Formats: sequence, structure tokens, C-alpha cells
Amino acid sequence: MTRKRHPSARTTPQLRREIQQSGESNAALAFRFGINPKTVAKWKGRPTTSDARMGPKQPVSNVLNAAEEALIVVFRKRTRLPLDDCLAYLKPAISDLSRSALHRCLNRYGVSRVPKGLRQMAPEKEDRKDYGRFTIEMHALPVETGRYLYTAINNHTYFVFSRVSKEVSAYATAALLSELINHAPVKVRLVETNNHEAFANPKGGPSDPEFPSIVHPFYEACLDNEIFHCVTKSKNPAPKMVSKGWRGVPRRRELQGS
Repeated sequence: MTRKRHPSARTTPQLRREIQQSGESNAALAFRFGINPKTVAKWKGRPTTSDARMGPKQPVSNVLNAAEEALIVVFRKRTRLPLDDCLAYLKPAISDLSRSALHRCLNRYGVSRVPKGLRQMAPEKEDRKDYGRFTIEMHALPVETGRYLYTAINNHTYFVFSRVSKEVSAYATAALLSELINHAPVKVRLVETNNHEAFANPKGGPSDPEFPSIVHPFYEACLDNEIFHCVTKSKNPAPKMVSKGWRGVPRRRELQGS
């Protein structure tokens, strides 16, 4: 799409192209076209004839931090709810969140509009007996923070719970589950995670075959609270930063009980 010319611009795209193709000096071109020599130098040094975008090169929020932005994007991709619904469900978790800040965040990450295919495949609400089902994910925050974001979203009520941690470990996920149990509005009956070692043993089962006497902390926390743990198959379960756009958003997943 062609960007509109700035209303205060003294040059047109045709004039800029002529400047770029000319071999005359900046002073000679400035005198001939009646413009400032600095303007001539500017357009000679640019590869295009379009006005440069104003504002910061990489826009950032003055209201939201990296963890809050990641939580917003994860929730949007998981639920695919409209803007106002996202605001209503995320407001308790992010007290400073406003509708405009939410909209700008979704725009920055390219998820302001849900594609038709994904909108039709939006997760359906569970039966009443499955109100206690939560999806737990972990994501890497920007490298400079050195932290990770854990999120838990209820598949029916869309209750959101999150924690930021300095490490990725089985003890951190077990602590997250204990906090989730205390804060969730419904009883946690089932949790769905990927097969990262922080959630489950790579070889399956409650303990590592090399250390059979040591039970996986997350598995033990589920067992103590009578919570069923479903594990999604993933070839690369390592935590990654929240990506922009809808690419890679899952539609169907195969579950494995543990």
C-alpha cells in the first residue's frame, strides 16, 4: 500500500526520484528546485521516495511490562475472545490495563483481528463437570529480564492466573500449581501442560527410571490434590518468547494422561 505524502512536504515522489538519479551537487539541485540543501542530501541518501515513518522504531508500552504483554497475547491466542471480553477477563490480573492499552498491545503483536479459520475453531466451553480444567503454559520473557512467565487459563470461565519466575524447574511449576489451587474460583480437577521436564519426566511416569525413589514434584502435587494431568505431545517443549501473529496457534492437540 502506498503511504500518503506528508502534508508539509516540499517535494513530490517524482521530484525525489529526480534528485536521487541526478549527478548534480546538492547546492545546484537545491537552487534549481528552491529547496534546502539538507533536503536534497536527505533524499539522495534514501533508497525510496516514501516518507519515513514517524515515531519510535520499536514501539513499547508505557503502561504494560513485558510479562503483562506476554500474558495478554497468550490469553488472546488461547481464547480468541473479542476485545471487550479480553479486557473484562484480564483486568483482574492486570490492574492498570485499559481498553486502549489492550488494543495497542494486540496491534503490536499482530493479533488484533482473529483470522476467520481460527475464529471458527475457537475453543468450545467445557461441560459443567469439566469446569475445573486449566491449561498451563510457560514462556520466556526478553533476555534482558532473565525471567519466565507461567500462565494458567481456565477453559470454561477464562479465569487467568500468572506468575513470573527466575527459573524453569519442576519445583517452580509445583509451587505455581499450589498457588493456582488457592486462587482459582473453581476446584482444579485437570491440568493440561506440554511435555517439558518441568511438568513431566521425559520418559513418562511419576519418576525418572534412573532415580525411581524421587517422584516428579509437579506429578506429586497433582497426586496430592487429586488432579488429573494431561500432557500434550511437543517435539520442542522448551519455553519460547511470545511470537507475533497467529502462526503456530494450535487447533487440535493429542492428549496423554500421566
